[in-house]
Amino acid sequence: MTAVRDEVRLQLKPAAGGGYVDGAWWPRSRDAGAEFAGVLAAVHDQVGQVERISYPLGDGWEITHRKLVVDGHLVRLEGFHAMPADTLALIGTQQRRLLLLVVAPGTPHDTATAALKTAADPDNTASPDDLLAARTGLPARADG
Repeated sequence: MTAVRDEVRLQLKPAAGGGYVDGAWWPRSRDAGAEFAGVLAAVHDQVGQVERISYPLGDGWEITHRKLVVDGHLVRLEGFHAMPADTLALIGTQQRRLLLLVVAPGTPHDTATAALKTAADPDNTASPDDLLAARTGLPARADG
């Protein structure tokens, strides 16, 4: 049962995939300290050691420190007003970068897994707002 709880709910496009986002992540909470370590380990093969995480300010992340130590490595956390809502940018060594759609933690399972799959489709070029609107049937966020 623990393995399922600890599994990182992440789907990525193939390395050659294009589009607005590189995949999607469905965290279990908005607690950065509890959630970020798992996603960093899961993307290590794509970006190397993550040095920076950028997130949109006002997106609900519980950030208590601007730096996080994950497996002995320092990761800077940077919030931006101009960053698209519901995204997370992971910047690794040699400036390799992934932009992930973040599916809200409380999203129903079927809706969230559909959003993960759609965002990871190599032919998908939709924006984060459009991806979430398509999955929920709700209009895109006005503040995004």
